[in-house]
Amino acid sequence: MNFPMNSLYKEKHMKKIISMIMMLSLVLAMLGGCSSKKGSSEPESNNIENESTKDNQPAAADSAKDPVYIDADAETMTGEVRFLTAFAGDLGTDALIEEFNKYYPNIKVTYETYGNTVDGNLGANTSIQAGNADVILSYHTHNTAFRWENGMLMDLTDYLKNDNLDLVKEWGTDAYLYQDRVYALPSGGVSIFIALNMDKWNAADLGEIPESWTWDEYLEACRAMTEVDSTGKTTVYGGADFNQRDYWTYPMRQTKGVDAFYNEEGLADFDSGLAATILNRFLAAEDEGIWYPKINFITDGTKTRDLVWSGTIASCVESIITRFVMDKENYPHDFILGYAPYPTNEEGETNYAQGAMINSFFCVTNNAQNPDAAYAFAKFASTYGGKYMYRAGHTTTWTGTDPDEIINVVFGSEETAAEYVDVDSYITNVIAIGQPAYHEEYIVGYNNVAVLVDEYTDYIFSRTMTVEEGLKKLNELANEAIEEAK
Repeated sequence: MNFPMNSLYKEKHMKKIISMIMMLSLVLAMLGGCSSKKGSSEPESNNIENESTKDNQPAAADSAKDPVYIDADAETMTGEVRFLTAFAGDLGTDALIEEFNKYYPNIKVTYETYGNTVDGNLGANTSIQAGNADVILSYHTHNTAFRWENGMLMDLTDYLKNDNLDLVKEWGTDAYLYQDRVYALPSGGVSIFIALNMDKWNAADLGEIPESWTWDEYLEACRAMTEVDSTGKTTVYGGADFNQRDYWTYPMRQTKGVDAFYNEEGLADFDSGLAATILNRFLAAEDEGIWYPKINFITDGTKTRDLVWSGTIASCVESIITRFVMDKENYPHDFILGYAPYPTNEEGETNYAQGAMINSFFCVTNNAQNPDAAYAFAKFASTYGGKYMYRAGHTTTWTGTDPDEIINVVFGSEETAAEYVDVDSYITNVIAIGQPAYHEEYIVGYNNVAVLVDEYTDYIFSRTMTVEEGLKKLNELANEAIEEAK
């Protein structure tokens, strides 16, 4: 059965597809994975080994030496660093630069912001190629891999070795290598959690925020928080997914831990049964009236968090809502915001959505005008400066992060924080340092697969296709995209 592209997808995605084609035309290499086949379901290195790199692998950090986070000659180092980021000054960038300059007073850092969209990343790549940027906060694995595969990023391997900085010890993973070399510091992440209107939670007499729970248990809480009028119409939905199309795939990430879209053979994994279980669960909750319809977010552009602030939904899947909680002028509300852990598909399984999922990387560009100064800034931003990511609602993966310091960065003090959020649950489920976290290692055809996921999300949640029909077609087309990208 053939399903024509619906008008919603045309409107929302044709520009995206055209921009992607333009982006790919800038360089000769197509975005592809770092191998053509996956050999194991366990997390493995993303590197490519060939004869030219076998003897050029990064050396392990010397455990007898201390890591160097601040250079010994920091006060006398000079240079200029031009920084590309998606975060405006008041979202942590100004504070990051100010603190960096306390240690490196003679390195001037300027910044420009770019949108983390297809068009925005195209512009960022153009800026890098033109020699107008020295450091970029690069978002998402596929965008970052595109940059290192096409020669836009500087090899940081020897810098890290000289500073005795080990990827695993500092940021928890060494999966993000290219030809066994380091081109990106995997230091930025997002925490995925359930945001709670604590007035609604307490009114439903749900007790303490759970330390862990399943989707069935969370939906039962949504059922308790749902409010209906005399006609049975829902007036307050107990819960909702995040408004971004692909967030229905996050339970796949939670269970699998690595490479949600792919199976062990490196092909699409939308037909294994897990995706169908997730989608049927969401659609059933929508039909029951306890879960806000996903298609509404897609068609009208509403943000999930705005419905939390207005009281239309009592809880939701979120990641950056904390960025807005103190701004009651623009986001008026009179309740404390709580944070529950992201639910698991099955009781007792490892929750790979509990920790900060890597989604951004500090990188030095291959044509940086002052490479040493640029590396010093990227290193600082990935370690001591990582705490400022929380001001934008993002997180850091640096293992040396002090949770108490983050509270002060975001809210000013713990006392102030308590006026807006449940502090204990914020520390546990947003800061979440050291918790297991999903990541990606295999990204063959990822861009095209992601576009297909968006398209078939529309079909399924608009009920244009059944779950079974949509996933079957999605899996077929995703496999074609993967094979073409090999």
